[in-house]
Amino acid sequence: MTEYIPAGAPRAAESRVAFTLRTTPEVVRVSPGTGDAEYAGVTVVGSVTGEEKITLNKVTVKILKGADSPHFASSLDGVEVSVDRSGWTYVGVQQSTFSFLHSSGGEMVDPGASLTVRLDRIPVNQAIGSSQVTVTAHWNNESGTGRTIFEIGKFPPGFYLRDFTSSHAEVNNGEDVELRWQASADATLHLMYEDAQYDVTGRSEFTVSDMRRTTVFYLRGSHGSAEQTLGTIVGVGDPDIEVNNLVVTGAVRADRLESRTLERIRIVPPSTEATATQPGQLPPETVAQLPVAEEA
Repeated sequence: MTEYIPAGAPRAAESRVAFTLRTTPEVVRVSPGTGDAEYAGVTVVGSVTGEEKITLNKVTVKILKGADSPHFASSLDGVEVSVDRSGWTYVGVQQSTFSFLHSSGGEMVDPGASLTVRLDRIPVNQAIGSSQVTVTAHWNNESGTGRTIFEIGKFPPGFYLRDFTSSHAEVNNGEDVELRWQASADATLHLMYEDAQYDVTGRSEFTVSDMRRTTVFYLRGSHGSAEQTLGTIVGVGDPDIEVNNLVVTGAVRADRLESRTLERIRIVPPSTEATATQPGQLPPETVAQLPVAEEA
């Protein structure tokens, strides 16, 4: 199942509860104009982060109801609701928000502990697009609040995007890797990595040449305003390291040093009386003359 990427700011800066969201089926489809509705399920898992316990008081899940593209459900009547953690209960839905409380008003929860809530048999409306599901946690008697917003795409019948894989999970520095996937003919596809984006609509593979560092790849499929994003990672053994400023406190051993912007690399020894020089001067042996690496 796909864990959807949170939209916008995914979590409050001080949040102590991290959420993930999955849908069943993996690709949510809109209901037809006539006949039986399409149903979907939403599973939310909240995990306590940090190093200290918190008193978890309340968790809410908001599902937008209506007939338009930003809405998810045509109705919230008949939705089957459950929570897996002992002592917690579902207390009802108001203004499209499902609320879950602990029977004592709050539970002391250890870091790493989790709570799972499920909303099943949600009737999906007929409008293609993306809808936001908002999950909120309240802890330490309302002194802490964290909110996560997830985007869920609603697609037409027949749409699919799946099996985003790489030819190798890890390659040597400088080698190529082939990315593969399956998608329906009506999907608009974009491949994204390292701040670059490529239109791969109509394709089922893409070769990335000269891999230099471990890279996360994202494949985004869309139909109108509905989007689904898959991800995969390819590791690189002995990767290139690029830094603006590097401080080394021990020894540096390298077969080759390159500078793409300077004609030399300056190595400054520790300041001691034995090596002290005039301000702004360096011993000649600490300046290494290097050829400028040509841009690829």
